[in-house]
Amino acid sequence: MLHAARALVVALLAVLIAVAPVAARTAAGPGSTTLTPAVAGQALSTAKVVIIVGATHGETSHYRDIADSAYAEAVQWSSNVVKVYSPYATWTAVQSAVAGASVVLYLGHGNGWPSPYTYDPNYTTKDGFGLNASAGNGDYNNAYYGEPYIRQLAFAPNAVVLLNHLCYASGNSEPGKPAPTTSVAMQRADNYAAAFLQAGARAVIAEGHGSVNGIIRDLFSTHQTVADLWRNQNGYHGNEFSFQSTRNPSYTALMDPDSPGSGFYRSLVGNPDLRTEAVTGVPYTPTDTAPDAIVSPGAATVAAGGSSVTLYDDPGLTSPDTSLSDGTAVRIETIAQGDPVATPTAAYVRDLNGWRAGWVAPTSLAPQDSAGPQLWALDGNRSITPNGDGNADALALAVTFSEDVSWSVQVRDVWDVLFQAQGTGNQATIAWDMKVAGATIGDGTYTLDIHAEDEWGNNDLESRALLFVDTAMVFRQSGGDRYATAAMISASNFSPGVPVVYVATGSNF
Repeated sequence: MLHAARALVVALLAVLIAVAPVAARTAAGPGSTTLTPAVAGQALSTAKVVIIVGATHGETSHYRDIADSAYAEAVQWSSNVVKVYSPYATWTAVQSAVAGASVVLYLGHGNGWPSPYTYDPNYTTKDGFGLNASAGNGDYNNAYYGEPYIRQLAFAPNAVVLLNHLCYASGNSEPGKPAPTTSVAMQRADNYAAAFLQAGARAVIAEGHGSVNGIIRDLFSTHQTVADLWRNQNGYHGNEFSFQSTRNPSYTALMDPDSPGSGFYRSLVGNPDLRTEAVTGVPYTPTDTAPDAIVSPGAATVAAGGSSVTLYDDPGLTSPDTSLSDGTAVRIETIAQGDPVATPTAAYVRDLNGWRAGWVAPTSLAPQDSAGPQLWALDGNRSITPNGDGNADALALAVTFSEDVSWSVQVRDVWDVLFQAQGTGNQATIAWDMKVAGATIGDGTYTLDIHAEDEWGNNDLESRALLFVDTAMVFRQSGGDRYATAAMISASNFSPGVPVVYVATGSNF
């Protein structure tokens, strides 16, 4: 059976700056740095960790032991660790606990697809949690809460979900069932991660056999991508392969079977470039802080103690010209160095709000914000079908800047501006119904230009993203398998050398 879907794919170019850790580092494997472990008196992260043990019949007690071990690791790093264990792990309890969580660990039954059981196009009981149907009634009191429920969860930004000892989640089968083909294993891993990503998580890691304690530790104690974290665990086999997610084409799936083509017990689906510090810590340093000393180019205010300072025509400060009053904002264009070289003797400044310029003594300046704004995050809805049915028809993007700015956003075709918005602050919310003069925009490639500037005259932020609309994309569904035809978008659709991240696609996946 064929389903045609109008799909919007947004390719977003966003540079996320990772801040080097302040604590001491030790080697931690390729692509990573490790922080010194938590010690007595050291402040813990406030990132929320939720550990869930579902009703798993006779295995539940064993899973509680595994969960307790993970809890013992998590409390070394976070001051906010929550346990929700069977027989009290109902959907209501889990949904409440997960709100605002940065790391969620689930141990329990896994019910995925493809499987030997009846196909349900809504995945009502599949690709989610096996929990207690009611509280306090034992570990055999089981109910499955699939994708429609999982999409209701409210994770913290950049959350990571850990699925441990589940059937299907990493591509595996149930014990005693036939081993999957590679194709089936890929579908299972992709399907199981789908709703968690649609709910706002940014990576779903499934470990069918191994412990996840090392993953929890490394999420809090290292600076690396989640892909490198996943590779740096003891259970990594080196049989890795990757593919674009079918359910969420904005993301990538990685699998690491025990051997090529068999033993599918490790997977990661999501944004492989997501950094650990973005999950569990403060990932970036704001750009609106003042440096310890004046810099060139940079910003400053005149610090004259209530009077004014003289501007000179020469760096030797011998030919006075005009003056600047106390508190005047200036741009520092050049610093004259003395002997030793590190000692500034004069600074050439220009009035930020006027035309006066000249040399002043460095001691008469107070350094101010001297770094331009950066784009920290560009995120948005991931299931867009602009077909006018009132469901998921609007593009909604959230832009986060490194400081308060004046910002503007434009969507353009080759010649014209189709949509624009502007505002102030460190976040921009963009909502567009993708219509111009009442008509939905046509197929093609569009640009989304983001401009931001701060109040100190630092370098403006200029960033461009690509929006690709294709109404001819066709998705096939047969026997429950969902996959895209050759019309699937790839990075080759876009300009060479432009890194892209897919943010949205058709809802028929």
